[in-house]
Amino acid sequence: MKKSGYKVIFNLYFKFFIAFLILISIFLGIGLYLLNVNISSENSFVNWSSWPAYFTSHFYKQISFDKGKPKLTDSAVGELKKYKLSFQIVDKNGDVALGYNEPNGASRHYSPIDMVQLYKNGNSTGNYTVFVGSVNNGGQKWTYIIGFPVKISKITLYMNYNKVLKIKFVILALFILLILIAAVYGIWMNRTLLNITSGIRRLASNDYIPMKEKGKYKDIKCSLNLLDSKLKASEDERKKNQTLREEWIANISHDLKTPLSPIKGYAEILYDPKYDVTSQDAKKYGKIILRNAENLESIVENLNFTYQLKNGMFPINRQNQNLVRLLKEVIINILNNPKYEKRSIIFNCVEDIIDFNFDNTLFKRAFTNLIYNSVIHNSPDTIIKVSIKKEDKIYVSIEDNGKGMSEEEVKKLFERYYRGTNSSVSVKGSGLGMAIAKQIIEAHGGKINVKSKLDIGTSIEIEFPKEN
Repeated sequence: MKKSGYKVIFNLYFKFFIAFLILISIFLGIGLYLLNVNISSENSFVNWSSWPAYFTSHFYKQISFDKGKPKLTDSAVGELKKYKLSFQIVDKNGDVALGYNEPNGASRHYSPIDMVQLYKNGNSTGNYTVFVGSVNNGGQKWTYIIGFPVKISKITLYMNYNKVLKIKFVILALFILLILIAAVYGIWMNRTLLNITSGIRRLASNDYIPMKEKGKYKDIKCSLNLLDSKLKASEDERKKNQTLREEWIANISHDLKTPLSPIKGYAEILYDPKYDVTSQDAKKYGKIILRNAENLESIVENLNFTYQLKNGMFPINRQNQNLVRLLKEVIINILNNPKYEKRSIIFNCVEDIIDFNFDNTLFKRAFTNLIYNSVIHNSPDTIIKVSIKKEDKIYVSIEDNGKGMSEEEVKKLFERYYRGTNSSVSVKGSGLGMAIAKQIIEAHGGKINVKSKLDIGTSIEIEFPKEN
């Protein structure tokens, strides 16, 4: 793995180095070529390619002024005539004050924009390439325009090898310097990338050391550090869920064995011929077997039900119904149980009808689980209050003055693998009741929140969106 990483880095560095050298060579070649291009005219007059600009910039010496009016010297006229050049001088207002050999259609007035274009592009309306210069007289600036005919001569390009030889050592030194710069940069980039690739390898082996978030690759280092923190958080969550899952499996295994033991025991008695079982005993044993089988079935059903809800596989048959009536029915069913008939459950509601679209079977199950949670985890003298009201939303609350819960217990209350421990009785069940209730409420667009304090009590607040 380490060797492969070095190969990747080397290839990246080598490609960068070659590309860098090619680009530098191209720029040096173009520069060398441009520096040594000459212009040869038909009459063998040889000038540097920069001659028109040089000629124009120094032509101001050939311009004089007489009583504020511009004049050309004789030598200036001679040079203009020799090279068939046109000439114009413009005052501050843009008007042409003096001209020589002006082409047909030449402008007699130039706007500021026109002057800017001439300075920038060097092209006039005629078959002329123009260059612009300036001259001062008594604090006043005059602008002159010299036009060079495009067909003044044939232009031949060639290399001035004498000049190349003179600057070859300068070019060689510059080339070596560029190589050194590229090498230093490549080594630095190589070390940086190796550090990053090493960090990536350490991420895979869970021994990542956070990088200093600075330098050229700061964003990459920040991303790696963030990824490391997320991976660690994910691993912590995985370990937590694994622990909860193991605890839950152990609880479920115990709960499954609890009804299975009497089922197996009484079945063996009924089957074994050495036991003289009367008809009355058979009915008694059969009843015990049936009750435990139902408990076993309930556990399995809860497991399957919570899985279906979690994965959206359970069909929800929502109908517009009276939520007040449903809550009353749930409370009555609980109090009709002989075990809880003496429990105090108070129902409060100022309205007889509060309609809401819900699945009747699911809602009965959810609110039964929620109220039963308060019943079985508190002493018999605990007062439980169930309230419902309709305002901007529909609010349902289940409050008790029981033993309450710690913050840690509140956080775990709706976990699928958690069973409460703050109870004086042995709590049976799969630990899915509260998780199922929460899933049902959320499937109907509701929210559930729990507040609790030890030795004071617990309050479960539920809200549903108001429907039109």
